[in-house]
Amino acid sequence: MSYFEFTGKTVKEAIQKACEELNADEALLQIEVLEESAKGFLGIVGQKDARVRVRKRDILKEVMEAGGSSGNRASKTFLGGLGHEDSTGEIPTARPVATSAAQGEQPPDMSAARNTAETVLKEILAKMYVEADVESQMLNGAVHLDIKGDGSGLLIGRDGKTLDAIQYLVNKIVNKSAVTTEKVNVVVDTENYKLRREEELREEAHRLSARAKRTRKPVASKPMDARWRRIIHLILADDREVETRSYGEDPHRRIIVYPRSGMRNKRRGR
Repeated sequence: MSYFEFTGKTVKEAIQKACEELNADEALLQIEVLEESAKGFLGIVGQKDARVRVRKRDILKEVMEAGGSSGNRASKTFLGGLGHEDSTGEIPTARPVATSAAQGEQPPDMSAARNTAETVLKEILAKMYVEADVESQMLNGAVHLDIKGDGSGLLIGRDGKTLDAIQYLVNKIVNKSAVTTEKVNVVVDTENYKLRREEELREEAHRLSARAKRTRKPVASKPMDARWRRIIHLILADDREVETRSYGEDPHRRIIVYPRSGMRNKRRGR
């Protein structure tokens, strides 16, 4: 698939432009931050826009690969099931299921959406021949689904991409099932992988920042996927003592944390 570059006053704005131009949700894009925005002299002269490089991800392929360990039969069955597009190019919708008494605390439409999301995820797991339980709850207005079971670790995939692919499909199906008039945000996790990964990245970001401040020299992270780099960029965005930039080419691209007082010592071209 082809790569496209977009610019904006901030990374967030550049990503938004990419989503609009490519007509795709952010979860469906592979995003690399090529350059952070920078304020010029007096906030005017020399100001630089943020620049990102994106391409569309092959979501169905990523989820199919998760079933690869179960053999070709799992992949073929998955293609013939919920994730397969019909002749109109749309992903088939899931039928809403009855609301249980234990979920009666939620508004009727969100309760139905929660049930549908849980049912859809269970069907996807079944078609991938993964035996696991699914627990659901409402948090901050979003449906959170947690996959629990001995095989759930297989669903994470490299850098969590398979888990993201499954989450995208569940969101797509639920929001086309007409169980609610409002857009539903569904978060799919397994054994708190995303929470644990974000905490690891937060610790890594603060460690890199502290070292850059202490040594007054640029500090490099280990190579990491674009979306993990973006989280570190965001975590340190409000730290006025350091600046972050991505450097290198994938899969060896990494983050460099610069102490702001030592910006003059940076090598040009990064």
